[in-house]
Amino acid sequence: MKKRYIHLVMMLAALAGIIACGHDDPDQLTKEEQERLETVNTFAYNVMNTYYLWNEEIADSLATWKQLERDPIGKVKRIRYKDSKGKDIDKWTVLTEDIETMVSSTEGVSTTYGMDFKVYWYDASQTNVCLVVTLTYPDSPAQKAGLKRGDVILKIAGKEMTEKNYSTLIYDSFLNAKSCTLTDTNGKEYRMTAVNMYEEPVLVRKVFDVGGKKVGYLFYNSFTLASCDKLIDAGRYFRSEGIESLILDLRYNGGGYVGTELVLASLLAPENEVKAGSVFEKTIYNKLVANAWKDDTAYFSENISFKISGKQYGFDLTGANCGISHLYAIMTNGSASASESLLVGLKPYMDIRIFGEQSYGKYCSGIMYSAKKWYEDYDEVLEARQRELGHEYAEKWGIYVMIGRFADKYGNTPCMPDGFTPDYPVEDNPVAPYQLGDQREPMLAAVLERLSGRAGAVGRASAPAAPVRALGPEIPQPRDPASYAHILLPQGRL
Repeated sequence: MKKRYIHLVMMLAALAGIIACGHDDPDQLTKEEQERLETVNTFAYNVMNTYYLWNEEIADSLATWKQLERDPIGKVKRIRYKDSKGKDIDKWTVLTEDIETMVSSTEGVSTTYGMDFKVYWYDASQTNVCLVVTLTYPDSPAQKAGLKRGDVILKIAGKEMTEKNYSTLIYDSFLNAKSCTLTDTNGKEYRMTAVNMYEEPVLVRKVFDVGGKKVGYLFYNSFTLASCDKLIDAGRYFRSEGIESLILDLRYNGGGYVGTELVLASLLAPENEVKAGSVFEKTIYNKLVANAWKDDTAYFSENISFKISGKQYGFDLTGANCGISHLYAIMTNGSASASESLLVGLKPYMDIRIFGEQSYGKYCSGIMYSAKKWYEDYDEVLEARQRELGHEYAEKWGIYVMIGRFADKYGNTPCMPDGFTPDYPVEDNPVAPYQLGDQREPMLAAVLERLSGRAGAVGRASAPAAPVRALGPEIPQPRDPASYAHILLPQGRL
């Protein structure tokens, strides 16, 4: 009965939005183009009007939406919530005509070479650009080709990267190409063919002896649904080793699914709080969604279950709680969304210290909502023609829309708006000749030295122990819309 009531509230809101849509001059458009635009705009407008966290703040912009808006993708981007100077506060909501690829990338499955990298000026003169490999995934084309963290790439497809061409080379000749050739600073070529694969985010787990105390280390790169079992295995491993604290390396973790976040949170939180089912996290919505859904609070648990896209997930965490009292997180600007949310929810319960760089500052939760699913959900209130158009044209379209702000049990979001400021600043240096999990790797070394009680440890650890080529500054890169995704599990509500 309650679910039905929620569904009706949402449908009525959507119906009001459909009626409100205006019309463009249909001249110059074919009938098929008109029908396609009408289908996409009806979907996008109503999702933004109903679910969007800042729907009231952008009400005036929503009122200008036309049924035949020629550029619906651009429309969504233009009306996203901004500050008084026009700067995007919401940098993540995006309409796409390839929702399948967006969802797959968030789940860790994509056509890929299986490597991550950062982009730098090659030298202080800022003439040439280079890629620095930050990690490779097991059994990936990159790993099989011999690439590893710290390798410096100067050429793509035989061409040196400069300020003018590096972006085109990276996207056209590498990321979006079925095969590629990369050349390092020694002239060695790495030839690879992209494959469709799952990139396993649980990459390193270790236990260190620090002053007679056992300290766990976990490098975790994405909150995918498929990684839950490995996280639970890691929890049981750390528990069996009797660790007292854990170093959680989230330096490149851009987020993922809330359900996975809850699994990891329940592995890390004090065991008594997990057994008591204490509040982990709350989500703050707009008034319409809040009135319909009433409460969306996540609780620690030893038995976690949820359903997404019709598939039921269930995880038994019995005996997997790490039993730690201190958590040391490694973060950078690449740590976002669920990585930040995890710490927000855990902070009221345990001592957490952050090492590294300022985190990204994505404090919002979103849903990936396909147009096909929306037309199915609102079938009862749509006119027959709208249903037909939805069936014909909605197949590939979808939206990643921000619908909530995550908060701790008190309603606070300490990473808002600009991310977490580290307690102990340390720069990530992927050029240092140490792999992730090596005690000499600069960021991990900073934590271990601090825990060992050595004075000035953080300052010394930020400089690698072996000679390293001095590169110019890192060059910011445009991010994939699906990156830094904090994905709510609909649990049958959408």
